Amino acid sequence: MNDFILEFQDVTKKYGSQIAVDSATFSLERGRIYGFVGENGAGKTTCIRMMCGLTKADSGKIVLFGDDGSNGAKSLSMKRRKIGALVEQPVFNPFADARENLLERGILYGMKCDENRIEKILERVGLGGCGKKKVRDFSLGMRQRLGIALALIVNPEFLILDEPMNGLDPMGMISIRRLIQSLCRDSGITVLLSSHILSELEELATDYIFISGGKILRLASACDISLKGKSLEKFYLELLGLTEEDIVEGGKWNA
Repeated sequence: MNDFILEFQDVTKKYGSQIAVDSATFSLERGRIYGFVGENGAGKTTCIRMMCGLTKADSGKIVLFGDDGSNGAKSLSMKRRKIGALVEQPVFNPFADARENLLERGILYGMKCDENRIEKILERVGLGGCGKKKVRDFSLGMRQRLGIALALIVNPEFLILDEPMNGLDPMGMISIRRLIQSLCRDSGITVLLSSHILSELEELATDYIFISGGKILRLASACDISLKGKSLEKFYLELLGLTEEDIVEGGKWNA
C-alpha cells in the first residue's frame, strides 16, 4: 500500500472567471523529492497555497496525511502543523537577528526552541556564523537561507520550497542542494520543490509533476525521463508540444 502524504483529487480553484487550477489530481509519496515544473501562471503557487491552507479549493478534495477534512477543520489544521514551507516572500522581523527570528517563529507555533536546536538549524542552512547581524542587513541569499530555516523549525514531515535557490551563488546552491538531499535521505522528509531552474531540479528530484494552464500534464519519475534519454527541459517542452525553436526572446512562445 502506498504511503501518500498528500493527495489532490480533482481539485479546482478559480479567481473570478479565471481557472487557476483545473481538476488537478496527483499524489505525493513519503520520502521522495518532487520537482514541480510549469511556466509562470501555470498554477504551481495556487496548488502550494491550497496545500498550506492559505487558500481553499472551490471543488475536489485535498487529503493530507490521510485526513480529508471530514473530521473537521481543526483536525486538518493539526495535520498542516507537519508542513514546513517557504512560499513566495517569507516574512521576517527585519530588526531581529536570525536566532531571534527562529525563536519568535517557534513561539508562534507553540514549540520549545532551545539555543542548541536553533544553532543546529542555522548551521545546517549555512547561517551559523551570522552572529547578531540584523535581517534587514541580510543579502537576498541569506534571506533565502533563513526562510528555509524557518520552514525547518516545525520539524516538518513535508517540506514545500518555492524557488529555494533564488538569490544563491553557485556554492550556495550546492549547499542547499545537499541540505535538501540529506533531509529526505536521513530524516525521511518529503520535499516539493517549485523552481524555474530545471538544471537544479535534475540534480535533486526523484519525481516530477508537470503543470500548464492549471492542468496537470504528467507525473513522471526521474528514472523514467532518464531512460527516455531526454533532458528535463526537452521532456517538458515535448509535453507542451514545443521545441526550442518555438521559444523566442523574452520567454514567449511562437504561435
